[in-house]
Amino acid sequence: MMARPRRSFKLRLSPAGLDVLIDSHCHLIRVTRSLIAWGTTLHVAVEHLSTLSTGEIIEQMKVHELDGLGGAEEHHVGASNRLWDIATSITERVQETSPNGRQPNLGTIYLLALMQIPKAGQSDLMSAYGRALQSGARTPAYREVNDLAG
Repeated sequence: MMARPRRSFKLRLSPAGLDVLIDSHCHLIRVTRSLIAWGTTLHVAVEHLSTLSTGEIIEQMKVHELDGLGGAEEHHVGASNRLWDIATSITERVQETSPNGRQPNLGTIYLLALMQIPKAGQSDLMSAYGRALQSGARTPAYREVNDLAG
């Protein structure tokens, strides 16, 4: 049996964390000039984060107040299974390099990744967007000739 190429990812966010998701999503829409799915935003964010050095990721984890961004509110976004692989590889890199050897949870990686989107250069984001689309991120919907305009 073939594995499903997509799955639902759960983000547990505080109101401030939801603002980070919204801001990153809107920024990415402006950069790509495409109405992308919420899960594609998360996928692009993690793709971009994976290009940063492990030291840079660890430094960003220290600098940002990530604890205030997680919360009780659950938000589900659909994305390619590949997103989990990339995020997990980041947590493993951090664990191997971190002085205390603590592996961050995936929620921390997702939030940190989303926080990087507004700081990233346009070409870096477009490269991450291209990689996300190649690995199964949902492509933007385009109007078909037979669609009714309403």
